[in-house]
Amino acid sequence: MFFGKQAPDVRDITVLIKTFQRPKTVNGAIKKIRQFYPDIRILVADDSQVPTAIADDKTEVHYLPFDTGLSKGRNHLLEQVETEFFLLMDDDHFFCRGTHLDRMRDILKNHDFDILSGLVFERSKSKRDFYRKRLIDFYLNIKLEDGTLEFCDGFHEKTDEFVTCDLVHNFFLARTEPVRSIGGWDDQLKIAEHADFFIRAKVAGMKVGYTPHIRVDHVHLKEERFSTNYMAFRKRMPEFRSIWIEKHGIKQVVRRDGSVMSSREFIEQKGW
Repeated sequence: MFFGKQAPDVRDITVLIKTFQRPKTVNGAIKKIRQFYPDIRILVADDSQVPTAIADDKTEVHYLPFDTGLSKGRNHLLEQVETEFFLLMDDDHFFCRGTHLDRMRDILKNHDFDILSGLVFERSKSKRDFYRKRLIDFYLNIKLEDGTLEFCDGFHEKTDEFVTCDLVHNFFLARTEPVRSIGGWDDQLKIAEHADFFIRAKVAGMKVGYTPHIRVDHVHLKEERFSTNYMAFRKRMPEFRSIWIEKHGIKQVVRRDGSVMSSREFIEQKGW
C-alpha cells in the first residue's frame, strides 16, 4: 500500500514478467508488486531448467520448455493479455513507493504514448547504503539509415512531465494492441532483443517516451545474477545480436559517445 492508502485502480493493466533460472529474484519482485498492488493481474513465463515455484497464489504462471527464450516467452504472455495496457518488467525490477502505475497510465493516455518508461535505480540488496545512489537515466534516440545504426542521447520533445524518444528501459507501460500489431518481440531472439524491438517500434511509428515521475528499483541478487547456470546463457549475446544486425542490414554502429564500430565489433561487445 502507498503510505497506508488503498491501492489505486489499475484493473486495465496486466504485469508481464519473463523469468529464467532466478527463483529468489522473481519471487522477490512479485512480493514487492503485491505490497503496493495486491490485486493487479500478474503473468509470469518461466522456462527455467527446474520450474520455478511461485509463492504468490494469485500470480498466473506459464511454464514453458527449457530455454524457450526471452522473446518467445514475452510473446506467449502478450497473447494472454486482456487489458488495454500491460506493464513489461524484468524479473529483477522491484516496485517501491515511487512505482505509481496510475500516474504512469495517465501520462501515457494524456499524451498519446504507445510506450512509456520511468526512472530505474540500481540497488544492491546487500548494501543498502548504495540505495538510490545510482540512477540509470536511460533514454535514447536511434537512427537507421544506409546500413548505419546510430544511438544518440537526446529527445524529440521534453517537458517537466516526460520526454519523447526512441528507446527506453525494459521497464515500461504499453498499449497492448500497438505492440501486438508489430508482432511483439522476434521469437528468434532468446536474448539481445532490446534494440531490435525498439527499431521495429520506431519503423511502425509508435510513440515512445520516458517520465522521471515513476520509479522502480533494479535489484541484483548476486548469488543468482552471477550464477553459472544463469551466466552461461547470458554469454550467448553475440549469437543472437548477429540475427537482428543481419535482419536490419546494419554494417556499422555509431555509439552514443560518437565512436563508430563495425557490425562485427558491435556484435562481439559486452552489454545489450
